[in-house]
Amino acid sequence: MPGNNVESSTAVTPHNVYVGRQPIFDRKLNVYAYELLYRTQGNVNNAGAKLDGDKATTTTIINTFMEIGLDRLVLNKLAAINLTEKFLLDESRIPFQPGTVILEILEDVEVTPQLIEAVSRLSNTGYTIALDDYLYRPSHAPLLHLADIIKIDIQALSCDEVQEHVEHLKQYQASLLAEKIETPREFLFCSNLGFEYFQGYFLSRPQIISSESLPTNRLTIMNLLAVLHDPDSENEDLAEAINTDVTTSYKLLKMINSAAFNLPRKVESVQQGVMLLGRRKLSSWASMLALSQLEDRPTEILRTAMTRAKMCELLAEAAGIKPADSFFTVGMFSALDLLMQRPLPKLLEPLPLNDEITSALLYHKGLLGEALSCVMAYEVTDWDNVQFMRLSTEDILIANIESVTWSNMIIDTL
Repeated sequence: MPGNNVESSTAVTPHNVYVGRQPIFDRKLNVYAYELLYRTQGNVNNAGAKLDGDKATTTTIINTFMEIGLDRLVLNKLAAINLTEKFLLDESRIPFQPGTVILEILEDVEVTPQLIEAVSRLSNTGYTIALDDYLYRPSHAPLLHLADIIKIDIQALSCDEVQEHVEHLKQYQASLLAEKIETPREFLFCSNLGFEYFQGYFLSRPQIISSESLPTNRLTIMNLLAVLHDPDSENEDLAEAINTDVTTSYKLLKMINSAAFNLPRKVESVQQGVMLLGRRKLSSWASMLALSQLEDRPTEILRTAMTRAKMCELLAEAAGIKPADSFFTVGMFSALDLLMQRPLPKLLEPLPLNDEITSALLYHKGLLGEALSCVMAYEVTDWDNVQFMRLSTEDILIANIESVTWSNMIIDTL
């Protein structure tokens, strides 16, 4: 295996490292790749600190990806990984095959004849080459001819400067990637300029529609959610509400009978599902499936909701908290505003959720809220706040990896 050539001066096990990921979107908001982000355990409480440089840090992250499994992190997408100068100069240190990764050249790497020769060799081998945090410098001209992707930090430039960079870079063959996009307006601005790829937290900041009323399909889903989470409804009411929505009932039975549940016998009706799984668990699953019908929203938002739900649940289980169903619900509903494009407080008003869940969603209060805070901090690699009860770094990392794997499997089932 290529990874056998990797040297390491650091003991590498999952509990040494946090691994996060940030999606890179195309113009249609489909995921093109995931940038893999990391912080060694010693740096978790000092996010601004310089990590162990060159070989040690890069070896740590690469070995961690090898141990966790790159496919578990990015599924069938590309992985974007920052490489230090020493790894760029020695191709044998790179344990990934061409066509699976984007090799990002950091902005502070010195452009030398040796580096240019090495990057040219990597490009000819078939690796996708990206220039990270690009700012115009004449010395970078040789790399611009080799780059497949040029990443521009739009927060580091004014709008006029972004336009100037785009105009200057048109002479090269590279695709442009706008990073650190924070709002839908910034996404639109960069899209109109001709950027092909986009990265940032803009999908976590919903564009609120001014209309007071929800479109019909969203209203139907909200009505279904109200029944599913009404503590006064009977099991028969629950089953009837799900059966009324043919798509949700079909998907629910299909999923319950999939390998994800591994039940000993086939479930043939929603009523039977209520008996086997319990009404709280079934309500959570039906809610998630109802939300999956919002076809005008990017799949990555549904993936985010599912990953949050499962990771909250797994954190609760790891901490010995039972039952963990409410944690799943909190994680899932935390993305309700992203899916519905409405303020979360307004969306929660008609839902019969208990005060504990509502408080967790709106104010991150209580154990439910603490779990949600941990999950959302991990999502944006805010390592200072990645903590829940007394769980170790390894516990939280495993919960994240398992939730990502699980959400990918469920989306494939849908």
